[in-house]
Amino acid sequence: MQFIENLRLALTSIAANKMRSVLTMLGIIIGISAVIMITTIGTSIQKTLVNTFNSIGNMNYFDVYAQVSYGLLDENGDEIIADYTDEDLLTRQMLDKLVDTYPDYFYLNLSDSFGGFELKNWKDQTFKASVIGRMSFEGDNDIKFIRGRRINKTDSDLKKQVVNVSTLFVKQYLPPDADPIGQTITTELGDFVIVGVFELPAIYTKQIYKPGQKDIEKVTPVYIPYDTGMKLTYQESSYDYYASIYYYPEYDVEMLENTLRDFFAEEYAEKPYMHVEIENMQTYLGMINTVINVVTIAISIIAAISLIVGGVGVMNIMLVSITERTKEIGVRKALGAQNSAIRMQFVVEAILLCLIGGIIGIILGIVGGMALGFIAKQLVMNFYAEYAELFTITIQPSIPAILISVGFSILTGVFFGYYPANKAAKMNPIDALRYD
Repeated sequence: MQFIENLRLALTSIAANKMRSVLTMLGIIIGISAVIMITTIGTSIQKTLVNTFNSIGNMNYFDVYAQVSYGLLDENGDEIIADYTDEDLLTRQMLDKLVDTYPDYFYLNLSDSFGGFELKNWKDQTFKASVIGRMSFEGDNDIKFIRGRRINKTDSDLKKQVVNVSTLFVKQYLPPDADPIGQTITTELGDFVIVGVFELPAIYTKQIYKPGQKDIEKVTPVYIPYDTGMKLTYQESSYDYYASIYYYPEYDVEMLENTLRDFFAEEYAEKPYMHVEIENMQTYLGMINTVINVVTIAISIIAAISLIVGGVGVMNIMLVSITERTKEIGVRKALGAQNSAIRMQFVVEAILLCLIGGIIGIILGIVGGMALGFIAKQLVMNFYAEYAELFTITIQPSIPAILISVGFSILTGVFFGYYPANKAAKMNPIDALRYD
């Protein structure tokens, strides 16, 4: 009951001095809104990066690079001159051995470009298609199939001459009512049987193809098994400086990376002049998020300095309020009010001032952060339209920052309101009654 009475008195006092109360809350409002706006922007950037990476496709892979080790010395202190051959690079046999050794951790999804086809359709019109070799579509949900099946690792291992084509290819190559599944296409690389049809990714229609370009003039991608492409282009003895090794996301990335390092360290144990460098997109994303978090926290702390200024303002106005209400305090004490009751009355008033200012600041901060996000989205759409499809802009206020701001507002009221409240509680009632 006493708390409700203190709350009523606090609201009455604030309402009686509206302009003064608003000016007192201004520092709190600015500080809280600045912190919320900054954390909203930081959280939105993080979510935008994550969603953009996810929209690109499967990012659960390691990039492995075979590197020459320089600066190595022999037992005489002379530099070892690296005398390596192509067989010292990353070979297909080495990658297959990795997957066979750790089938639960890793899988290969090798891909490469094998040039293009030039074909004639049922109307004897010539059109072109770009040929991409893929080992499988495992882990890749970016390409949506609407007919038939996807190329898989078995197709690649058996070097089957099958192909996945786009809906545009079907429109270019076959009559309108023809069933594409099972149709054979004849190319410079040989005959291929269509086993699946996929929707053409939006990046082709919005960025690669020109507005008004006729369908027959568009170069559409088609997918053949990776090992089939290697066989038909006489590249079966494959080796390279670089390979992408995919991993299953349910396992710890750091553990998987250490497993890779141990595996390649053993493979290159007798070749000290060679080593591998391992990079991972998730690690890069984590580093970027860490940098964003550090910058966001640093700027938020700077913005929060204004809360101290606001708190000093609250203390100042409470001291003024106590001076104005000296006789009221004297009457209450003369009627038997305890020091704790007087103290609580003014602490509640200070907390209420800070809490109202904090709530207003939170609302303004969220609105401001979302407004900035909307402006950023419009700028991307208007000035970088060609990249708009690559960005998945997400605007998300930081819930922890909102909760912390509410708590900080209350603590500010307690901290800066206690001294004036305590001063009021210690007043001598006789002196207070005689105050003019």
